[in-house]
Amino acid sequence: MMRGGGRLPWGAGGAGQPLGGRGSQRPLGRILGLGAILVGIALLGWFTFGRICGSESCADVYCPSDRDIAAPEGYEFASRIFELNPKATAVQPGFDLQVQAALLKPAADGRMLSFFRYDEGAQRWEPVAPAVPDAQGTVVTGTFKDAPPVIAVLRRNTPAGEVVAYLPHNANLHPQAAPHVTIVHPIDFAPAADGSVAGELSRTVARTATYEVYPVIAANASVAGQVAVVETLLADARSRTNHVQQIVAKVNEAGVNGVDIAYLDLPATQRTSFTLFIGELAGALHGQGKKLTVTLPSPIKTQNRIDEGAYDFEAIAAQADLVKIAPYRDQATYRLVMPEVLRYLAERVPPSKLVLTVSPYATETGGETINRMTLVDAMNIATRISVRAQADAITTSTQVDVAGTNIDRDEGLTGLRWYPETATVAFSYKQPQGGGSRTIYLENVFSIGFKLELIPSFKLGGVAIEDASENVLLGDIWPAIIPFVTSGLPTLQQPNADDLKPRWAVSSGTIDDTGRGSARWFTPSEPGTYKVTLTLSDGVALFENSVDVVVRARPAAGATPSPTARP
Repeated sequence: MMRGGGRLPWGAGGAGQPLGGRGSQRPLGRILGLGAILVGIALLGWFTFGRICGSESCADVYCPSDRDIAAPEGYEFASRIFELNPKATAVQPGFDLQVQAALLKPAADGRMLSFFRYDEGAQRWEPVAPAVPDAQGTVVTGTFKDAPPVIAVLRRNTPAGEVVAYLPHNANLHPQAAPHVTIVHPIDFAPAADGSVAGELSRTVARTATYEVYPVIAANASVAGQVAVVETLLADARSRTNHVQQIVAKVNEAGVNGVDIAYLDLPATQRTSFTLFIGELAGALHGQGKKLTVTLPSPIKTQNRIDEGAYDFEAIAAQADLVKIAPYRDQATYRLVMPEVLRYLAERVPPSKLVLTVSPYATETGGETINRMTLVDAMNIATRISVRAQADAITTSTQVDVAGTNIDRDEGLTGLRWYPETATVAFSYKQPQGGGSRTIYLENVFSIGFKLELIPSFKLGGVAIEDASENVLLGDIWPAIIPFVTSGLPTLQQPNADDLKPRWAVSSGTIDDTGRGSARWFTPSEPGTYKVTLTLSDGVALFENSVDVVVRARPAAGATPSPTARP
């Protein structure tokens, strides 16, 4: 039940509004004179498939097939099935094969489209490359490294749209996530001061037919100096272009079909330069048939307007294939602010390009700070125990008061409860030494359902999960995610109030719950060391904490107990 994670791209201190293969272009200097002309003529044939493949005398690289092969679960055919023409010239070594296919019906964008090859041995479809539609949305283009014998364009038909899984570097995908995600974002790379991209592609992310792998290049204020590096790289056209070229080279080196940019915590002064950078990068990647997604912090609602800061959502979405809205941390205002933010964005950006990110992390608020923590860390705070007696007063056959340190209502605390106004299970507690009051909001299957409700309400393009790893320290939100992605409808439930009540147990003696986060323990008649246990639930899982308490023999009548230290 205890779950935990690595560094993520969402911004400073967890409180921010919010992580290679060969390229499709080769140096022209390698092709000289007549050889270049002959190869160029030969390659012309590789660019026209699917346009005139209607006759029995098909002369294209690929021709229509009469094979009856079922589409994989969750997909439908967006084109006919094609087979490699045995009379076609083989792909020249060192060159990519670019093909075009006519769609069975026009597509507004290529988010859900991919070229697949059919593996005869395994008898399954496998993704080959993104399918990039033309301006009319009737023909798509893909770039291959070789010429698969059987190909088709498939469209994912998951009702909820894209299901995006962020993963810490070299983390394993949660087993419940694997069958449902469409894009996996391993947080692998970071920009370097010279414009290059540091890092290596995660070794733990398997390539499958069900999702694409687009690694994240991340920079934010949680790492000292990263934001300054990005500002320098975007400062002028020359350094921007160099950085774009380095990213494209890294994408090709990694052998992936796309990349995600998560440059967060930028000052508003970077708005124009960041937009220019995304436009240039999108053009370079799209020119190679690759995809660009962008992770952006949620705009901030001020008194009179929605403030996008450094991020021009409308201009960025016009260039990128998908825009993910990083987690909005302040759970106290989430249900008030996010509908207004999404309404604002949906008026400026095609909603199908917007993806809302949800999180398995709890958040702690108080004062000016918002901290992210695992569910287990949050429940460790909730289950702390205090024994309210001097050590020499804890004797056999006496009453001892024990309490949940951070849930005791007699101390003015709230205890664990469901808050309808925030749609979360939460509790408030007091920090020691006058540290002030803090509130911890737990994310679980109940709270996530009410966040998913916003996706169909604003017709967004899907859902992203901040950390989709198998980390057992995190809240298990998959029982809410999976029904949503399979049906397109959120499950809106509240926890049973009785499940949130504390449960007390002792290894000997009897204990009575006061119903206010405390209990009365009637100690056993024999001295010894005994265990007091407090069990709490977030409405889903159980968490417990125990303390060992020494019970002394009761002094004989008239005897004076020897002085002892407090426990």
